[in-house]
Amino acid sequence: MRVCQKTPLLKFRQKIICASVLVHQIVMWKIVSLQWLAGSLVCLLMLFLSPSHAVSALWGVVAIAIPNTLFAARLALGSRTAVGGVVVFLAGEFLKVAASIVIVFMAHRVYPDLVWWALVLACIVTLKSWFLAFFLR
Repeated sequence: MRVCQKTPLLKFRQKIICASVLVHQIVMWKIVSLQWLAGSLVCLLMLFLSPSHAVSALWGVVAIAIPNTLFAARLALGSRTAVGGVVVFLAGEFLKVAASIVIVFMAHRVYPDLVWWALVLACIVTLKSWFLAFFLR
């Protein structure tokens, strides 16, 4: 994306690359917003069972959606080199998984009435909500 912003007169090929990067970023943010939406729906459905189920589901959504949102924001910033992009991606994936594990551990410590199946269900729905992006084109 930085290539698009540095030079005012771009060649045709560079313009195509810049447009491709923009489209990929739009899709990435669409997937992240669908994760938040799907997780919120699970929390609302769990509210019909009990507030404890809804709070547990909220912890599951937070454990997945916040690290994914931060990871998408870091990827949107881009990298100056191809090797740096690979390193940023792999380190981001590692930190995303580690942050999710830490948040689930915090949920267990902070909220004693945690309903594990509600938390796991919310995690699974939030993780797999990217599949909805294919149907909502």
